[in-house]
Amino acid sequence: MFGLLVVVVGALAALAGVPATSAVPARLHRADPWTSVSDVLHAGVVDHAFPGAVALVVNKTATMYSNAVGAFTYGLPPPFSQGNPAMHSDAKFDLASLTKVLATTTATMTFYQRGELQLDELVSSDRLLGAPYAQNGKGPIKVLNLLLHNSGYPPDPYPGYWSKAFACPATQQRDPPEVFTCQSQIFTALMKQTLENPIGKKYVYSDLSMITMMYVVGTLARRLNYISQAQVRPDCLAGVDVSSISDTAHPVDQCYYEAYVRKFVIERLNLDHTGFLPPKNEWGNCVPTWNDTTPDAPGPGYRNRVIQGQVSDQNAYALGGIAGHAGLFSTAGDIAVLTRRILFAEHGDDFVNKTTAHKFTTAYNLTQSSRALGWDTNNYQMNTYRGCANLSSTTFTHTGYTGTEVCNDPERGIITVLLTNRVYPKADDESEAKIHAYRQKFNNAVRAVVDAMWA
Repeated sequence: MFGLLVVVVGALAALAGVPATSAVPARLHRADPWTSVSDVLHAGVVDHAFPGAVALVVNKTATMYSNAVGAFTYGLPPPFSQGNPAMHSDAKFDLASLTKVLATTTATMTFYQRGELQLDELVSSDRLLGAPYAQNGKGPIKVLNLLLHNSGYPPDPYPGYWSKAFACPATQQRDPPEVFTCQSQIFTALMKQTLENPIGKKYVYSDLSMITMMYVVGTLARRLNYISQAQVRPDCLAGVDVSSISDTAHPVDQCYYEAYVRKFVIERLNLDHTGFLPPKNEWGNCVPTWNDTTPDAPGPGYRNRVIQGQVSDQNAYALGGIAGHAGLFSTAGDIAVLTRRILFAEHGDDFVNKTTAHKFTTAYNLTQSSRALGWDTNNYQMNTYRGCANLSSTTFTHTGYTGTEVCNDPERGIITVLLTNRVYPKADDESEAKIHAYRQKFNNAVRAVVDAMWA
């Protein structure tokens, strides 16, 4: 994979207009143009913005920059690692909300491209989630509303699926396991979910939107025969009377969602380090997230331990580790492989073609939000967070709560990936402010280097 610091001299030389075969003067090694980017990452560790980070910058054909700094923690050994490993480029990160775009939105794009899912289709249509979804005013919600986060949903389910008030069977234990025993209960709750705003009228970023899209993808995967029962994880179907599954939306469509993402996204692109529910023998290579024992944000103690190798998001955990809004684990390298196929999509690509990619990654309604379909954009007018900083306004992007981010700049033809575990050992307002600052510093430093190459 990538070393601790890789500068591909041939690619950089080509970008600067110098033949790749030209001799590189020794002074270039003393004045590495990427030093300013590395300095930002090291400063983030010193500032305790994050214990460690992996950063990657690629263009269409080459790795321009790759670096890993810091360690898995600030000193204490993570529960499943030998000692406290130095951060390295093959470390697996809990991607949190990057799951929304890399898994759920990408899967949605494939159905859309084949003409099997329309953006204006009602989620309550018979071929999607059916009449039960129309309860409590949700009947007019379209697929488009879910992708734009203007469906009227609140930000999160209340009570949370993980809370004792919701009463999942496993949650009644002090240290609840990551299991699928609440599958049917959560599906039923989603069907009955109420709204807080008029449909289509207000942007409210909501995990419920992508939890719903998980079931949309799953039911299409099952009912259109893209996934057979034999291809589904057995643990996801444990305890389910499969003979009772009819040709309507069903709680097990969560399982078919995972299998579809695995087969048609992960395996299709040979993303060997990506997936839901990393096996336990790989937990030691997964970067730990928060110490879930104290009443620090994002909530009171739930699992009463440092989380490593399992999804940190509580609702995704209650779902068994597979969810449309969180749960995907991956590496910087795999993320770059996937997002390259979207940023540099070609017209004839039967995975995601240029027309589909443009449709899903372009800001849809700038009078309401900076959102594209599933993706966000770095639009200077409407995006007040601007984690991609001064990369182009057309950059499509997403962040993850754990400290992850990807920025895809079509004007510069570059992708930046910044993976951190900023939530270790706790996720609080100070941590959130610091990661915002370092995301911007990192992307501005990258922009300065890349723009200088073209000057």
